[in-house]
Amino acid sequence: MFKRFGSKTDMLQEVPCTIRFLDDVEPLQVNFQKSVSGQWLIDHVCTHLNLVEKDYFGLRYVDEDKQRHWLDPKRPAFRQLKGTKPMVLCFRVKFYPPDPMKVKEEITRYFLFLQLRRDLHHGRLLCYPPDGNLLAAYIIQSELGDYDPEDHKAGYVSDFRLFPTTKQTKEVEQRVEELHKTMGGQVPADAESNFLKKACTIETYGVDPHVVRDRKDTHMYLGATHQGIVTFEGNKRKHFYTWATIQKVSYDGKMFLVQIVNTPGAVQTEDEDTIVINNKRTKFVVGFKCPTTAACRHLWKCAVEQQQFFTLSASSQAPRLKAGGGLFHRASKFRLSGRCQREVLADSDSIRRETPKLFRSASFTSGSRSRPNSVVKKTNTLPHNRSPEPETVKSDGENQDSQDETANSIPLEISGDQLDDTILEEPEVSISTGNAPYDPEQTTVLTADDASDLEAKIRDAEKERDEWRNPGLTNHVNEVPVSASKDEADSPPGVAEEVATLVDSDIPTKTRRGAGCCKILTVSFILSFILLLAVILFVMEATVDNDFLGEVQGRPEVVDFKEHYYSPARNYMVDKVGFLFKT
Repeated sequence: MFKRFGSKTDMLQEVPCTIRFLDDVEPLQVNFQKSVSGQWLIDHVCTHLNLVEKDYFGLRYVDEDKQRHWLDPKRPAFRQLKGTKPMVLCFRVKFYPPDPMKVKEEITRYFLFLQLRRDLHHGRLLCYPPDGNLLAAYIIQSELGDYDPEDHKAGYVSDFRLFPTTKQTKEVEQRVEELHKTMGGQVPADAESNFLKKACTIETYGVDPHVVRDRKDTHMYLGATHQGIVTFEGNKRKHFYTWATIQKVSYDGKMFLVQIVNTPGAVQTEDEDTIVINNKRTKFVVGFKCPTTAACRHLWKCAVEQQQFFTLSASSQAPRLKAGGGLFHRASKFRLSGRCQREVLADSDSIRRETPKLFRSASFTSGSRSRPNSVVKKTNTLPHNRSPEPETVKSDGENQDSQDETANSIPLEISGDQLDDTILEEPEVSISTGNAPYDPEQTTVLTADDASDLEAKIRDAEKERDEWRNPGLTNHVNEVPVSASKDEADSPPGVAEEVATLVDSDIPTKTRRGAGCCKILTVSFILSFILLLAVILFVMEATVDNDFLGEVQGRPEVVDFKEHYYSPARNYMVDKVGFLFKT
């Protein structure tokens, strides 16, 4: 009469989903069974792209609460995507290799190039203007080849969207044209290799920004890379903690917590004050508040996954981690599901196949600034020996990708003009604010004008977030450094630059104190109930010859309680569970 939940027939049903790629063309329609794991879906997409070195990539989606997630390879794909309507996943780079030139196959490096091209366009790959112009010139060289005065008239760079709209000015485009003229002789593969070599040296390389607040209630962006955890305030890098100095990463509710271990003799600075730490091993805990608990959990998983992928020598050494647990809610668990970087690089040497051919796609063309007689053809990025699937994509899935990059990572500016019907725009989180040049050596806070402009943009971007309409945290307590005992193991080597900003983000204790009191009261109630039950059992069942106990057992109210309540309950328990009481 009723279909059994989780039956074999139900698990064999096929569910459609849409996969979008880095160039926003030729989306792939995939039907998968409810029983398959996320790894099956990832393998299917990588096979479609003829991609062997697939450990650097992943599929990202947005759930019904507008929270981003990476598809877990070990869990069933349908359970993760069940609340997502429509089911749209985006193929993205998950782990940015420290040295892209160690990646063996050209097709793998090309997809990394496409991801970094997106990062540059959406303001995630922040850099000095000269470096940005050089990267843009490499993109132009890869797509157009050598400069030709007859084909490349003045202003041809405006046909491409290389930077955020507010930063791609005519002066910038002229500078890119001048650099493009000097790159003669570089084939697309060479230009892309030079692009990767330059991009991996930039401090924002591989940063996937998450919106957080520090103890001063200042909006910041936090990201985890192959080097460690980095934060940005405006266009300035604020904190940088390498994995060597990070002892533990966890979260508690909305608070993202990082435990830092300093080396002896480190110097710590805060504003204009300088504090010299004695020759002792010192621990600090820094905290950042996320918009929601789900966003904090996602940030924690991203951080520990980056840490394990880049620091472990073997995936079998990956520990099982727990965080965020409480008395009434289950803790989040994590363990690295795939291989670590060292294993990927070792296995890449065994790849023996003919180099796959591929078509290179054009950059995001700028329809509003393009010259009428200039047309840039956009092709797919599939290998030459594989054809795209003939299925068409449902129209309702075309808008989902815009949620992937913006959900719970609020962009300060959505850059770019509207694209044509064949190229779908995907707004991404931008670290950049305004037109100020990037200056990574600056660690001071923003000026009053910049801060007011920043707050105005943040308020506009957060109108739909009811939780953030309330005032932010106001009570913050700085934690005192705790010196470890001398017999503890020596900590990893530290960096003075990292220690210089540790005190800027201590943990607010208001939320944690309230949760701790609630836990204490609950435990006290449970213990009191158990103690009261033990006293009742002792009084009712004791046969000790004691005057006081006999007087208590002979009281009318005790006799009445035993006759009308205790004895019936005892007899019922004896009937049901005979081994608890002896008759």
